[in-house]
Amino acid sequence: MTRPQRPSLASTDDLTQAADIDINLALAQLIEQRYRSPIIRPSTVVDVAALIDESFPRGEESLEHLVDQITNATEQYPRRNTHPGFFGWIAPSGLPSDPLAHAMVSVLNENVGTYQASPVGTTIEKTVIRWLADLMHFPQQSEGVLLSGGSMANMSGIASACTKRFGPGYRQQGLAAFSRESQPVIICSQAAHFSIRRAAAMLGIGTDNIIAIDTDAEFRMRVDHLDEALRQQQNVICVVASAGTTLTGAIDPLEQIAELCAKHEIWLHVDAAYGGGGLMSAELRPRYRGIERANSVVMDLHKWFFQSLDGSLLLYRDASSARQLFFESSDYLRANADSSPEEYMFFHITPELSRRFRALPFYISMRSYGIERLGRNALHNVQCAEYLADLIRRESELELIAAPQLSILCFRYIAQELDDASIDQINSAIRDQVQLEGDYLMSPTQVRGRPALRVCIVNHATRVEHIDGLLASVLRIGRALSQ
Repeated sequence: MTRPQRPSLASTDDLTQAADIDINLALAQLIEQRYRSPIIRPSTVVDVAALIDESFPRGEESLEHLVDQITNATEQYPRRNTHPGFFGWIAPSGLPSDPLAHAMVSVLNENVGTYQASPVGTTIEKTVIRWLADLMHFPQQSEGVLLSGGSMANMSGIASACTKRFGPGYRQQGLAAFSRESQPVIICSQAAHFSIRRAAAMLGIGTDNIIAIDTDAEFRMRVDHLDEALRQQQNVICVVASAGTTLTGAIDPLEQIAELCAKHEIWLHVDAAYGGGGLMSAELRPRYRGIERANSVVMDLHKWFFQSLDGSLLLYRDASSARQLFFESSDYLRANADSSPEEYMFFHITPELSRRFRALPFYISMRSYGIERLGRNALHNVQCAEYLADLIRRESELELIAAPQLSILCFRYIAQELDDASIDQINSAIRDQVQLEGDYLMSPTQVRGRPALRVCIVNHATRVEHIDGLLASVLRIGRALSQ
């Protein structure tokens, strides 16, 4: 028998050496950029590509050179979510502890899929989940998992609701087996996030089978219309309520919705991807009354919990339906349905297998700053929004469209002598000009079919002077354009 040829060292390169670079110095310039204006600079694909080496990699460049390349590119064409004047999309501001924590995640490089694969990672994630469950007064037996974002979390929660609605056979037979007499439907409000439509499409329910309930003057789901829909529909998978809609920050009447879902024995899924961070504040917590009765809740830590990307909590009051749907066992990964804590597997309640150590940055920030301190910052964001709303009400040239229920509000510049079309053009131009000036940014949006100025305050660095500065810019630009 021929002896196997042993690979020589010449057949490989040593990649085990530590990077020859001071990480603190490498990150210093990027950290210094965080609060610098402009927030965003207009660019084309050609502009940015000119700063990025797109040639096939040959491994000839130093880390210092690569850091300089990226630092220069992001300095020339930034998109600074971290800037205190960033009022656009619900984007993460990040915390000072995040660079260290995320570096630790990278160095450890653990796959937190099971206790055996990551004992410390699993313990820390379950600890973080317990903290968040306690904020909502969920029962001790509740379980959760940190996913990549609200879209994945919403889809997973609705998929689990399918199993609860149709029973264990749903996993084997699929949706078609339970659609013979009537189409399964999802009920949500017209203001629900579009990830609900995407979930319906990906799960085979179909977007045509979403019943969108009208909203009231405050953009909240109308409970009377929900009651009517529940009495008419025979095959409801779940009701999706919002605790902080993306457009206006509205909180649906959770207590009344929970009461109706309990009456009809319907799964209640609460999308608090944006608004969940307000639960850290004792003063804001009463606004979420009823969320503790949900069957599943989604909260993005990388939104109003001030964390850097990414981490979205999917919390189950009772994870048995999720476990019926996602439970798997294989030859290389044997598992029992009733396992010991040392055999705990997150992928039994989620579609994800490989999972990075998402809980570590949150664990470090919570223990370092404390939930109460972060909650005070969330409350300050709401107070800034309410302060801005009061300023708008005092100005005859401004119209408050949606008063803040949390930290989002929408308003419009108006001029009595102009028609609606002209006013709409001015508001779009105001938003564009504010962005070009660089100190503030509002995302383009429409409310009830007309352009609006939307202010979303989810940054722990935002102060009253930034609110004053934004409004002064809006008035100055609006007056100039309406001449």
